[in-house]
Amino acid sequence: MLQKFFISVKFFILVISLFFVFSCATLPKPLQDIPSLKDVPFKVVKDNPDKYKDISLLWGGRITNCINTQDGTVFEILHLPLDREGYPEETDASEGRFIVKSKNFLDCAVYSKGRLLTVAGRFKGLQEGKIDTMPYIFPVIEAQATYLWKKTKYYPNYYWHPSIWFWYGSPGWWFEYGYPPWW
Repeated sequence: MLQKFFISVKFFILVISLFFVFSCATLPKPLQDIPSLKDVPFKVVKDNPDKYKDISLLWGGRITNCINTQDGTVFEILHLPLDREGYPEETDASEGRFIVKSKNFLDCAVYSKGRLLTVAGRFKGLQEGKIDTMPYIFPVIEAQATYLWKKTKYYPNYYWHPSIWFWYGSPGWWFEYGYPPWW
């Protein structure tokens, strides 16, 4: 009897531990196969380019420019910090911009300005360029894998408010929002 109890407890612990292992946040599939450093700050790499040359990094941000060339596609990206799943966090704090060079053709109509992109690739050094008319030194990453995040949808605030009146919101809601179309 006691032996059956220990077997069931071991099985329960195994199931729970497997649940925790497989429920952990992971990177998107294309980025999982590339061993890369995720927690290297943008400023550290920009200040010490020789130390990080040819090291694989995981960076992401918002696309500010996309150009298709004969050699592939070149992105200018506004650097944003990544969360544990590799998603660029929406923040107004950015450490700068970087350039991503991909050998693949990635259509700029799909990879358009404002979309969020995460890149795993080798750091190749610094490149001089311009942001509008201001001179700027861009870190350059040669992309090994990219992941374009889906656009988020905005849902407007409807007139339903949770209350004891459930669907109709609080008493007098029609004065604020007007009568519903079925009245």
